[in-house]
Amino acid sequence: MIVRNENQALCVAVEMERRAIRVYERALMLADDPRVQQGIREILKDENDHLCRFRAMQTGHTVDPQEERMLISSMAAEVLFTGGVMEMHREKALTTLLGLYRYAADSEADAVKIYAEFARKCDDADVRETFMSIVREESKHLGELRAKVAELEKES
Repeated sequence: MIVRNENQALCVAVEMERRAIRVYERALMLADDPRVQQGIREILKDENDHLCRFRAMQTGHTVDPQEERMLISSMAAEVLFTGGVMEMHREKALTTLLGLYRYAADSEADAVKIYAEFARKCDDADVRETFMSIVREESKHLGELRAKVAELEKES
């Protein structure tokens, strides 16, 4: 994917967060275990917080052409959560708390890699820094998820 400017970079980031939220919202409807449901709610809160931060970063950075917005949206939708809740089911993320947090950590690790790759491809220093800011935010969340996985592994 070629990111031409900071506006597009932020649109992609916002769309990726929206997609994550939709997947976790569907997962919440399918999970039966109360602990897993609570874990999904916690992850949803974090994803919503990220979405708010990324939207705040978008202030003053609009993408005009409708066609371009649709392209960015479709590219973002293909990047993460390609298997949706079916993939979560296969990974036992809907039935065990440990499975949920492993899935979330793996997804977050993918996001960090993707955003870092976007940053490496950017010639514009401002766009690159926008992605690196997102990488730092997502890396922090990844660390929290990995700590939760370690805690749950100790319990089992």
